[in-house]
Amino acid sequence: MEKIYMLHGFMGTGKLHFKEQISHFDKRYLVDAVDLPGHGANEYPSQEEYFKDTLEWLIQYLESNGEGYLIGLSLGASLAIHTAMEKPNLVKGIMLTGYSPFIPKELEVIMENQYNHFLNIDKNDKETASYFEAVHGSKWNKTLRTVLHSMTFKYPTVTNVGLSSLKVPTLLLNGDQEQHEVKAASYVKSENPNLKVGLIPNAGHTANIDNPALYNYIIEEFISGVK
Repeated sequence: MEKIYMLHGFMGTGKLHFKEQISHFDKRYLVDAVDLPGHGANEYPSQEEYFKDTLEWLIQYLESNGEGYLIGLSLGASLAIHTAMEKPNLVKGIMLTGYSPFIPKELEVIMENQYNHFLNIDKNDKETASYFEAVHGSKWNKTLRTVLHSMTFKYPTVTNVGLSSLKVPTLLLNGDQEQHEVKAASYVKSENPNLKVGLIPNAGHTANIDNPALYNYIIEEFISGVK
């Protein structure tokens, strides 16, 4: 059977962020709901250069476990597209959700405010801090700090040149409730007409969780088309 690797978002795990996709696809594919470094059951610690180091880790993981499709949510989507650009031989297709290739100007201040809030989350939101510790163990605080810094101040931008040269079959499937992600879908299509894009109605940043039935159907149709 073919493999599908599922790459979760910030402070999630593979099983938490892709519960509805795992149960849908695991009878026809070898599903690997990956826990990224510093998250969940992954004992590999988060590093200060989080995105760069995690991308290297992921590439090594795929080299050891074999090529497959990548489904990525948010942080996982950034990792999926950069893996496809650097090592296309390892990737049969990528499906991106909650993704934008860059941070628009109007979101920069919002993201910095979010950064400051999460850095003090053990004071601002004790319940969420306790949840993170339950999911990720004692490493949660370092993971939160390194991921936030990387994705806020060193966002892994994909340029128009990068998008136009992307050869791996790609589907960008964002929710229709986040305006900047709606714009991102249009922008990606304008830079590379060969890439497939779509919007999931009544869904936000986590479209795969908000409307899983429609999301799963479109993903399955996309994979069937790649074959």
